[in-house]
Amino acid sequence: MAAAQKTGASLSTVSRDLTALEKRLGLQLCRRGRAGFALTPQGEEVYRAAVDLLSRIRIFEQKIGAARRSVAGRFNVGLIDNVVSNRQSGVVSALSQMHRDFPDLTIDVSVHADSSIDVMVRDRRIDIGVMGQPAWLPSLEYIPAFIEEHRLYVSSNAPCFEQIMQTFAAQPDTPSELAPYIARSFKTEAFQEFEQQYPLRVAGRGGTLESILAAVLAGVGCAIMPVHLIGPAGHDSLVEIPFSGSPFLVQLYLAYRRDAADQPAMRAFMERFPRNPEASGSCAFPQV
Repeated sequence: MAAAQKTGASLSTVSRDLTALEKRLGLQLCRRGRAGFALTPQGEEVYRAAVDLLSRIRIFEQKIGAARRSVAGRFNVGLIDNVVSNRQSGVVSALSQMHRDFPDLTIDVSVHADSSIDVMVRDRRIDIGVMGQPAWLPSLEYIPAFIEEHRLYVSSNAPCFEQIMQTFAAQPDTPSELAPYIARSFKTEAFQEFEQQYPLRVAGRGGTLESILAAVLAGVGCAIMPVHLIGPAGHDSLVEIPFSGSPFLVQLYLAYRRDAADQPAMRAFMERFPRNPEASGSCAFPQV
């Protein structure tokens, strides 16, 4: 009766299952009749063995759970430059939580050219990368991570300051003197459309944001730079150039190998990486 109530099954079902178990074991486990229910000596032994087995299973499950929660080894993160200065990126927050939760995990962070990060992830030189220009390699998974806002800036100390401001004050199709411009190796469709729309003269080129910023501060010309970089720069001479276009919104991505999705460190990072509701698309990373 107690077994039937606990399992929600009928007495006949419990009796049938018990009879089937006795046949499988080749033992009489209990005596049933008018005198009541009682375990046989063999039934007592089977009961104690079952209790011991369930206890061992629980211990096993606890050990597996602890192993899944414990992350050690080395985790390599590759970034494009100046990502960490963007508070919206979530990278620093995720790594900080990982370091706090898994002190035995060694976290290596390195900075690379945007175009090289996909290949480094593919070749297992880094575990996960943050980039703005994915190569869409078939062995990698790409997750929209966050969006950076970029605007056009110039130094008020630049000899060409007035010329540049006048150039962008005019309509895009109005003939004007070519404005000195610092071209970036990082290209998006929005950047390319801007460069084709306005009268620009490439006065310099830069492969990193710091090199672009240095050229702008030196008065070489104007350049497109992320908003988050300008505040910490601490240079009062930087001036945003208003123009008829909209601010540039650049989508950045996380990239990792598809066959590394179930690795403990990768899961730990993705579980702690903040989901930015403004990021394009949604994160399809498998949840634990």
